Amino acid sequence: MTFYVEAYSKADSAEKALRHVGDFDTLEAAIAASKRTIDSALLREHTAGMTGVELFAKFQAYGELPCIFRNEDKTLSGLGFNALIYAKQRAAELCGK
Repeated sequence: MTFYVEAYSKADSAEKALRHVGDFDTLEAAIAASKRTIDSALLREHTAGMTGVELFAKFQAYGELPCIFRNEDKTLSGLGFNALIYAKQRAAELCGK
Protein backbone atom coordinates (compact mmCIF):
# COMPACT_ATOMS: atom_id res chain seq x y z
CA MET A 1 0.00 0.00 0.00
CA THR A 2 1.28 3.48 -0.79
CA PHE A 3 0.26 6.86 0.57
CA TYR A 4 0.23 10.42 -0.64
CA VAL A 5 -0.02 13.68 1.25
CA GLU A 6 -1.99 16.74 0.16
CA ALA A 7 -1.75 20.00 2.11
CA TYR A 8 -4.66 22.41 2.21
CA SER A 9 -4.25 26.09 3.05
CA LYS A 10 -6.43 29.14 2.93
CA ALA A 11 -5.15 31.28 0.07
CA ASP A 12 -7.54 33.99 1.24
CA SER A 13 -10.75 34.04 3.23
CA ALA A 14 -12.86 32.77 0.35
CA GLU A 15 -10.67 30.17 -1.36
CA LYS A 16 -8.50 27.20 -0.42
CA ALA A 17 -5.29 26.12 -2.12
CA LEU A 18 -4.10 22.53 -2.50
CA ARG A 19 -0.48 21.40 -2.72
CA HIS A 20 0.78 17.88 -3.37
CA VAL A 21 3.44 17.20 -0.72
CA GLY A 22 4.55 13.80 -2.01
CA ASP A 23 4.05 10.07 -2.47
CA PHE A 24 5.33 7.65 0.18
CA ASP A 25 5.82 3.89 0.49
CA THR A 26 4.91 3.76 4.16
CA LEU A 27 2.46 5.46 6.47
CA GLU A 28 5.37 6.42 8.72
CA ALA A 29 7.04 8.34 5.88
CA ALA A 30 3.76 10.09 5.05
CA ILE A 31 3.34 11.09 8.71
CA ALA A 32 6.92 12.41 8.84
CA ALA A 33 6.27 14.54 5.73
CA SER A 34 3.04 15.81 7.28
CA LYS A 35 4.87 16.80 10.46
CA ARG A 36 7.53 18.66 8.43
CA THR A 37 4.77 20.54 6.59
CA ILE A 38 3.16 21.59 9.87
CA ASP A 39 6.49 22.50 11.48
CA SER A 40 7.39 24.69 8.52
CA ALA A 41 4.05 26.52 8.65
CA LEU A 42 4.34 27.06 12.42
CA LEU A 43 7.89 28.40 12.13
CA ARG A 44 6.80 30.85 9.41
CA GLU A 45 4.10 32.29 11.67
CA HIS A 46 6.03 32.21 14.96
CA THR A 47 7.21 35.48 16.51
CA ALA A 48 8.98 36.13 19.81
CA GLY A 49 6.64 36.41 22.79
CA MET A 50 3.78 34.64 21.06
CA THR A 51 1.76 32.10 23.07
CA GLY A 52 1.02 28.61 21.85
CA VAL A 53 -2.67 29.49 21.60
CA GLU A 54 -1.86 32.50 19.40
CA LEU A 55 0.47 30.47 17.17
CA PHE A 56 -2.08 27.68 16.79
CA ALA A 57 -4.76 30.23 15.86
CA LYS A 58 -2.45 31.64 13.16
CA PHE A 59 -1.77 28.12 11.93
CA GLN A 60 -5.50 27.45 11.63
CA ALA A 61 -5.94 30.67 9.67
CA TYR A 62 -2.86 30.49 7.41
CA GLY A 63 -0.99 27.20 7.79
CA GLU A 64 -1.04 24.19 5.55
CA LEU A 65 -3.07 21.29 6.93
CA PRO A 66 -1.75 17.98 5.53
CA CYS A 67 -4.03 15.03 4.84
CA ILE A 68 -2.78 11.51 4.19
CA PHE A 69 -4.53 9.40 1.55
CA ARG A 70 -4.12 5.78 0.48
CA ASN A 71 -3.27 5.52 -3.22
CA GLU A 72 -5.13 2.27 -3.82
CA ASP A 73 -8.61 3.55 -3.02
CA LYS A 74 -8.04 7.34 -2.85
CA THR A 75 -9.43 7.48 0.67
CA LEU A 76 -8.32 9.51 3.64
CA SER A 77 -6.11 7.56 5.99
CA GLY A 78 -6.79 8.37 9.63
CA LEU A 79 -4.31 5.82 10.89
CA GLY A 80 -2.06 7.12 13.61
CA PHE A 81 -1.89 10.86 12.89
CA ASN A 82 -4.10 13.85 13.64
CA ALA A 83 -2.66 16.99 12.03
CA LEU A 84 -4.54 19.45 14.24
CA ILE A 85 -3.53 17.75 17.48
CA TYR A 86 0.09 17.66 16.31
CA ALA A 87 -0.03 21.35 15.31
CA LYS A 88 -1.50 22.36 18.67
CA GLN A 89 1.16 20.40 20.57
CA ARG A 90 4.01 21.77 18.44
CA ALA A 91 2.71 25.34 18.80
CA ALA A 92 2.82 24.96 22.57
CA GLU A 93 6.34 23.48 22.40
CA LEU A 94 7.64 26.25 20.13
CA CYS A 95 6.24 28.93 22.41
CA GLY A 96 7.47 27.32 25.62
CA LYS A 97 3.95 26.24 26.61
